[in-house]
Amino acid sequence: MSGSRMFSFITKRWNPLGGECLHGCSYCWAQGPKGLAKKHNMKKYQGEPRLIESICKRFKADDFVFVCDMCDLFGDWVPSDDIKIVLGRIAGSPAQFLLLTKNPKRYLEMLDFLPKNAVLGCTIESDRCYPAVSNALNQTERLEWMAILARIIQYRLGKGKQGNRLFVSVEPVLDFDRDIFSDYLCRWIGPWAVAVGYDNYKNRLLEPPLAKTIELIEALERSGITVFRKTLREAWNEL
Repeated sequence: MSGSRMFSFITKRWNPLGGECLHGCSYCWAQGPKGLAKKHNMKKYQGEPRLIESICKRFKADDFVFVCDMCDLFGDWVPSDDIKIVLGRIAGSPAQFLLLTKNPKRYLEMLDFLPKNAVLGCTIESDRCYPAVSNALNQTERLEWMAILARIIQYRLGKGKQGNRLFVSVEPVLDFDRDIFSDYLCRWIGPWAVAVGYDNYKNRLLEPPLAKTIELIEALERSGITVFRKTLREAWNEL
C-alpha cells in the first residue's frame, strides 16, 4: 500500500519539520482551516519551524519517500540551516525522495545542496493567479521559477554534471488558460511527471470544466510526460 494518498509511486512519508505552515492555503488538507493539524490540535505543527525527532528516520533503497507532506520545507520562514540538514539526510540515504513546495525559488538558493536522489517538485494549480486561495508565491511566479530551474538543470547536464528530475502537482486544479499552461509545462519545464486532480474536500474552488482538464492531460502525454491521474470529475459548477 502506498505511504501517501497523494501519489501512487510514494511508499513512505517523512515529516522532519514541525511548525505552522504560513502559506495559508484555503483548501489544504494538512494545515488549512479545516485541515488535519487544526482538527486534531496537533502541537507538532504549531509555532515556529523546527526539526523534530523523525529527522533520524532511515529508509531502504526501494523506498520513494514524500518529504514534508504536512508543511513546506522550502517556505520563506524556514531557516536555511534546517533545510540543509534535511537535504543532508536525504543525500546519505539509498532511497529516492520527493520534495514538494509552493516556493520553488528556494531550490535555486539550495542548488549546491540538492542531492541527486531528490525529485524537485512544485505544486502549481494553474497558470492564473489566485490570491484569495493562498498566501504562497503566486502560480505565475511558480511556473517561471520552475522554468528557470529546468534551464539550469539542462545546462548542468550538458556539462556532464548532476541533474535532478522535476515534478509538478496540478492539484487541486484551478481554472487555467489551456495553451499557456500546457506550453509552460511541456516546453519550458518538461518535468519527469505531472499529477493532475480535482479538490477532494468540497471547497468549491474555481475549477475548470472536466473536458478542459482532459485536454491538458492529453497534451502532457503527447509531449512524453508521465501523468498521474488523480481525482478527475466534473467541476462542481458543472453538476
